[in-house]
Amino acid sequence: MATVSRRRSRSDRKAALIVLAGGLVGTTLLALALTGSLSAFTAAITNTTDTVATGSLVLRETDGTNTCTSTSSSTNAANCATINKYSGSTLLPGGSATKTVTLANDGTITPATFTLTPGSCSQSGSVSGITPASDFCAQVTLKIYAAATATGSPIYNGTLSAFSSPVTLSALAPSSTQPYTFVVSLPSSLGNSYMGLTASQPLTWTFSS
Repeated sequence: MATVSRRRSRSDRKAALIVLAGGLVGTTLLALALTGSLSAFTAAITNTTDTVATGSLVLRETDGTNTCTSTSSSTNAANCATINKYSGSTLLPGGSATKTVTLANDGTITPATFTLTPGSCSQSGSVSGITPASDFCAQVTLKIYAAATATGSPIYNGTLSAFSSPVTLSALAPSSTQPYTFVVSLPSSLGNSYMGLTASQPLTWTFSS
């Protein structure tokens, strides 16, 4: 009886090992099936240059002697006191003065719009003993040409006081330039009440994307 019992014990252990081994194999095959590790075919694409960037709008103005650039300010909107588009000349009645400036696009994109926007014209000055006229801005005539000289049709022709709306200009592509010529003049009929007066008007060039 003891012999029979030992044989059964060995037989039971063999059966248990077979079942355990079979379970391990089954578990491994199931795991491989779920992960696809048994697949022999693969295809893949990795894009290594997936980027996005911004362009730049940089406006430069020069009169041949002085240069102003929008990037001289951290907001890309600089004030330029060294270029006087009305020339700063002292005129007599009937006189005129001309000033040419060149605008350049130093950025990397073409602006959607390019404008020249005037501020309000103001007058100052007087001559002692003479009551000054109060409408000097309305007496100064301005003509603006999109050219290096005062030729062709002006893009603005009127008085400084009437110059109150933006002028739309042709957009400048990157690395391109465009000269603009400003001509200011006085009527020959001005009397003594206009002596010693100065007309002042800020002008702003603007690129917009």
